[in-house]
Amino acid sequence: MRLRFEAYGCALNRGQARELEELAAGSGHATDASESGADLVVLATCTVIQSTENRMLARLRTLHDRGKRVAVAGCMASAQSDLIRKACPDALVLPPRDYGGFLGLLLSLGDRGPKPRARRSFAAAAEEIPVVDGCRGRCTFCITRLARGRPGSRPVDEVVSRVRTVVTRGCVEVRLAAQDIGLYGQDIGTDLPKLLERVCAVEGNFRVRPGMMNPESLRPIQEGLMAAYAHPKVFKFIHIPVQSGSDYVLERMGRGHSAGDFLEVAERYRKAFPLGLLATDVIVGFPGESEEAFDRTLWLVETSRPDIINIKAFSPRPGTPAFRLKDRPGRTTVQGRIARLQQLRRRVFLENNRRLLGTVQDVLVTEKARRGGVLARTATYHPVILDKALPPGTVAQVRLTGAGTGFLVGEPRER
Repeated sequence: MRLRFEAYGCALNRGQARELEELAAGSGHATDASESGADLVVLATCTVIQSTENRMLARLRTLHDRGKRVAVAGCMASAQSDLIRKACPDALVLPPRDYGGFLGLLLSLGDRGPKPRARRSFAAAAEEIPVVDGCRGRCTFCITRLARGRPGSRPVDEVVSRVRTVVTRGCVEVRLAAQDIGLYGQDIGTDLPKLLERVCAVEGNFRVRPGMMNPESLRPIQEGLMAAYAHPKVFKFIHIPVQSGSDYVLERMGRGHSAGDFLEVAERYRKAFPLGLLATDVIVGFPGESEEAFDRTLWLVETSRPDIINIKAFSPRPGTPAFRLKDRPGRTTVQGRIARLQQLRRRVFLENNRRLLGTVQDVLVTEKARRGGVLARTATYHPVILDKALPPGTVAQVRLTGAGTGFLVGEPRER
């Protein structure tokens, strides 16, 4: 069978779609088909916000109108199968917890013409590796927790085996993916620091980037985690979503942490790795967010000075408790607040990056840059653009000579 895979959304979703693709290829299916030549399009969907849902439904309608057979995976397959049926009535629905039946689903479809010769190169410089699916969070705005359910961790040996496989293929950046990676192992008697220790013991020239973790799950393991982060194979990168600087808003969000909790874990991380990269997420316009509450978010950003801030306007998702909440700020107000936060973000980004100017860093080349040259990463995961053709996996010593809001520029030095 000729298959086409399309994956959208988070690293967890992309990583799971990648593994389905490899499973199909290993069973003799061709997995690099064009849309027109595909017998089946496997769509790994995302529905985290309304605009993404609209994009997924539009894609499904297009495939249906073109007469394509579609299998829908990802979060929509679990949380919104009714919308899938309306957009594409004949779609096969495969929720994340049912991925074990994927090959059986392909078998049930039968052959369509001569059996294709399996083909697809899976060598990639960066790979997303799912390690825990689901979340125990109580966020009132999140539809993903409804789609993914309670946390289920992948066995340590299985993760290590997967890492070994992709590193053997040439992967140099292993991204451990989850909705909340801080929950890893709680259901199987281990934890994230122990997983990192095992992963770092895999032989090869690669680095590990842990995924997102909430303050609530991070706090109990932070001491062990900082020790695990000290390993040279671990990028000094941490993604801790805060969502708001107002404790009142955080309580309405059901986040399970205060602004102070976030600042505490961020400060401990900065103390351990002063130049380590800190990423966070902020939702603007949540019901009940007053001007004073938004000012608390601006203060928190100014205080914690994240290197990456993912900003989204609140998107009410049907079926979530926040969908029914009143007192939403008006659209014009939300847009104005986002503009102010983006302006602060640009200033903080640039000031943070300028601290590194003139320093000499060892960087790992991970991929080609979009506008020529290559993209490399410092030990603290800062992106560095090099105007030189170097293969992924190259370790180079560079002097940092330029700083933008989202990147640095480096000049290679002779060792």
